[in-house]
Amino acid sequence: MIWRSLILLLAGLAAGAALAVFLVFGPLEIGGTRVGPWATNPLIGASDAGPMTRAIVARRGLLALNRSETVYFTAFEDSNGRTLRETCQYRVSGGALPTRWWSFTLYGEDNFLPVNGDEAHALTRTDLGNTDWTFIAGPRRPDGTPWLSTRRSGAFSITLRLYHPDPVVLEAPETLDLPEIERVGCGEAS
Repeated sequence: MIWRSLILLLAGLAAGAALAVFLVFGPLEIGGTRVGPWATNPLIGASDAGPMTRAIVARRGLLALNRSETVYFTAFEDSNGRTLRETCQYRVSGGALPTRWWSFTLYGEDNFLPVNGDEAHALTRTDLGNTDWTFIAGPRRPDGTPWLSTRRSGAFSITLRLYHPDPVVLEAPETLDLPEIERVGCGEAS
């Protein structure tokens, strides 16, 4: 009887630890909303976020602002569901977004900015304009098109930040028309 109880206790502890590791180190969008390739967790930056969401945010090193100030969408895949890879070239395109200001930042597989010397980690509304814009994310700088460098990023992600979002972003994020991420080719990283 004692052995059986001990085995059940150990199994419960192991299962609990495994679940905690998955939740903290797993996908950021757990409990969130997907819009095409973009995912957001409405509890990030919310005062009513529970301890698990706070642990995920802390583990990722995200300095999340209050939701009324910024909403974060992250893409780990292109619009066809393929993992974003450093050796591929992507066209990211969209239009006006329901917010006062916005930015895109590319993060490497380790959730940090890729160390590659290109100084091309982020683009903003100021860089792209507010309507009908396009940029390239890839290992090579394109001619005449805004660019995010993927060199030395591994399987990367792109985070879209919506600063001072319109009410629809907070109330119905699943209805948003967010940017498309189209893979246009793959090759060797330069």
